[in-house]
Amino acid sequence: MALPLSSPLQNGVIRVAQKLQPRSFLSNQFTADASTTVKPPCPDPRYVNLQNAPVGFDVASAVVYPGFVTEEGGMSLIKEVGKRLKRRRFENGHWDSVITGYREVELSTPVEQLFSRHNKNESELPMFANVIEETRMHLANNHFSTNEGCYADEAISKGTIRWLPSHAIDLSTNGELSAHVDSVKFSGEIVAGISLLSDAIMRLRPSSKEWDSEERDAKTSAHAAKQNNGGDSKGFVDLYLPRLSLYVLSGMSRYSYTHELLPSGSTFNFVKRNDEQSQHDDEGRVDVVRGRRLSIIFRDGNRS
Repeated sequence: MALPLSSPLQNGVIRVAQKLQPRSFLSNQFTADASTTVKPPCPDPRYVNLQNAPVGFDVASAVVYPGFVTEEGGMSLIKEVGKRLKRRRFENGHWDSVITGYREVELSTPVEQLFSRHNKNESELPMFANVIEETRMHLANNHFSTNEGCYADEAISKGTIRWLPSHAIDLSTNGELSAHVDSVKFSGEIVAGISLLSDAIMRLRPSSKEWDSEERDAKTSAHAAKQNNGGDSKGFVDLYLPRLSLYVLSGMSRYSYTHELLPSGSTFNFVKRNDEQSQHDDEGRVDVVRGRRLSIIFRDGNRS
């Protein structure tokens, strides 16, 4: 989906389209021809293990879309990040002690990629920027509080969403991502990521402290109250993140749960849906040997 020069991206704010358009670089299962209205893809619940979930966990707040990006789209992201990280070394630690063995770089927004070029008449975005824009379009239409959701006939979003610049995290084979809650001071309703290079398992746990406590607003407190009202402070939820997948954390999982990556060699157990057929019986578990991992992170800006 090439964006024309009359794109609804203005002044750094992405105005949300009223319906999804046909995709070019997301998975073929999400693509339709030009005469067909594209319905939003739906996440696969088998990739979220709720067997040890705390009581009161909101199952809609943590979802995984396996095979969300095509091989071609994923490779375009890998190549672009590789160029930008060429001269950077892996860092041993971060200021908040959350991540080790990593490199990080900001990916310019689609509007910056389009208008910063010497050829001002260029009418198409580079492929990697199209992947970013198409993913933002999907998130805008399916994962914000103004939306009707994945199973609606037509996902409609009102108003505008101010996207923070996407950024890439290159985690080495021996790198670690410890439990944390993304800052509520700067970022908004969702945290989402495209997984590249290798598979991983993400674990969610109820937060044991108030992250960024001075910035926790009524919305954050409401999610925490929902968790604590008859909920369970123990337990965990595992997300299986195969390469080319998209995960989305919102609501309770975004504000009231920490997220972390499990070490290489960890096991994910699939939980079959009620309508699952017998051909999936051999997919009961997967031992994830994590190599170098690249993730493309999507966050919206805090609206307060």
